[in-house]
Amino acid sequence: MAGTLFIQACVNRPLPVESHFNRGVELYDEGRYADAIDEYKLALRKDPADTFSKYNLAVVYQDQGKLEPAVRLYSEILEQIEDTNSRINLAAIHHARGDNDEAYRQLKTAAQNNADNPNPLSVLGHYLEEEGQTEEARKLYQKALEMDDKHGLSHFRLGRLYCGLENGDRCEDHLKQAVELSPKEPVWLEALANHHVKSGDRLEAIHHLEQVSVLEPQRKDIFVRLGDLYKQERYYKEAIDRYWSANAIDSNDSHVHRNLLEIFQTLSLMEEARLETLEQESSVAKTP
Repeated sequence: MAGTLFIQACVNRPLPVESHFNRGVELYDEGRYADAIDEYKLALRKDPADTFSKYNLAVVYQDQGKLEPAVRLYSEILEQIEDTNSRINLAAIHHARGDNDEAYRQLKTAAQNNADNPNPLSVLGHYLEEEGQTEEARKLYQKALEMDDKHGLSHFRLGRLYCGLENGDRCEDHLKQAVELSPKEPVWLEALANHHVKSGDRLEAIHHLEQVSVLEPQRKDIFVRLGDLYKQERYYKEAIDRYWSANAIDSNDSHVHRNLLEIFQTLSLMEEARLETLEQESSVAKTP
């Protein structure tokens, strides 16, 4: 089930097909949150100690902005078992409320109690990076990657941090690793494309933005950026195609129409020059 960038997503477990838990999972995936809540409550009525149903119910509440019942459920889970995801999500709620001390305490506890899980350190690093504590954040990302060098989110965060510090080589290295690990994360692909644009490698940027356009086909801004990059590379046919894609989403963007006009004018001049050359060659050929 999908979660936000910082909320650990709902979990699945093998149960009979007709279980209330599995029905709740299906309904959540369909965006039917109220119905999913009902199913998880029915599962808890049958087994009040069911931490899986409690956790998923808490995630739904958190997604809806109903933070008090979410906090209560995460707290109940942590009284029963030590659960990394519950602590991370509880920390997200405290952080959103401005209670950073409690958020950091939850994440540090999660890291101490789950020494093989890189997520708490990575999330804590992100919160510290938001506060401008880049060196502390860098150390935490690096420590998370020492636990799991395939942790894509930590590679992404560390790469993004290095991009901000103007360390191009390390920025590119970590962003590439993140994309290789999860090639269908639009945010990661776009970050790598932005790096290539900044470093002047427009063709590499185009490559990654084309992937984003497939994953998020309703993003006009991506098609506009592709049109601009193709135009700068003088790939006019491709630029026209991407601008038309943007225009199909929003036909009132003056930037798109202006660039289409400029390309057509350029192509017209090129055709005129080509025609003049052909006519001159034909005239010379006909002269005895």
